[in-house]
Amino acid sequence: MNMNIAYACNDGYIMQTGISLISLFENNRHFEKITLYLISCGISDENIDVIRDICQRYGRDMEVVNMNTIAPDLNISAIGRHIETIYAKIFFSRIEGVEKMLYIDSDTIIAGDLSGLWIADMTGCYMGMVQTYTGVEAKKLLGIPAGVPFYNDGIALVNVKYCKENDLIEKCKAVIEEFNGNPPVLSEGTLNKVCQGRILQISPRYNMMAGLYQRIKMNLNYVTECIDYSKEDLRDSYEHPVIIHFLSGFYNRPWSMYCTHPLRGEFLHYKEMSPWKNLPLTRGKLPLRLRILASIFNLLGPRQMDKLRTSVR
Repeated sequence: MNMNIAYACNDGYIMQTGISLISLFENNRHFEKITLYLISCGISDENIDVIRDICQRYGRDMEVVNMNTIAPDLNISAIGRHIETIYAKIFFSRIEGVEKMLYIDSDTIIAGDLSGLWIADMTGCYMGMVQTYTGVEAKKLLGIPAGVPFYNDGIALVNVKYCKENDLIEKCKAVIEEFNGNPPVLSEGTLNKVCQGRILQISPRYNMMAGLYQRIKMNLNYVTECIDYSKEDLRDSYEHPVIIHFLSGFYNRPWSMYCTHPLRGEFLHYKEMSPWKNLPLTRGKLPLRLRILASIFNLLGPRQMDKLRTSVR
């Protein structure tokens, strides 16, 4: 079985990308061929060589794709703390010879077999993604009906052939232009609006986001009221995640010495196998506002926290 994967970053996230790649390669040796498409936003030659060395160590292929080459017509006015490569998955149909691609955010650890995800039937769908419990305000701004699921695009199984046949790029560009280059939730909001009704909902085991992990841990029953997954699927995904997505949430990042995520050891394990094994953890703390919210969240739980947020709005 052959698999195409894509990571997109600049020099600032090259360590996270490399560590995530090592975890993917370690746990998916059974794939006959894996080709990495590294979407570069000014990555230095030195760092490209580091990633290439990792690929060669595992006998995997690598192609470097310049973001400006595939998305010269991306007109955005604001990206916040992100870089423009968050929009890269929209433009995969401009990469020659690819019909399907698995996009993976850099702040992840692939702790298991991706075969079940890769072989998913994508007929009639732009992408396969995991539903998220956020997005209420974004849906209002985007004109998405309240009852329609909202998906996180940090992990996306992209049906590149279908995207090309159905003009995904032009449709997304129209949404970005509609919001003057700053759509709600950026690429995620854009894709949820354009791909509405054509998204394959995949198991949360393939994108166990930090916030979802914490909510399942605290109140599984409430999570089943917020997103359309069975209690069994959520519990199994929590206990045996395939892709751990270290979104900051209230845990902080695993490359920070102040991270409290229960699965941070997974990141540290693969860091020890990487060229960055001797690089000290950062001393970055969560912003004070998030630390206060985390204390309230741990005290009240997700249900009461959501009620509080709603009443404040």
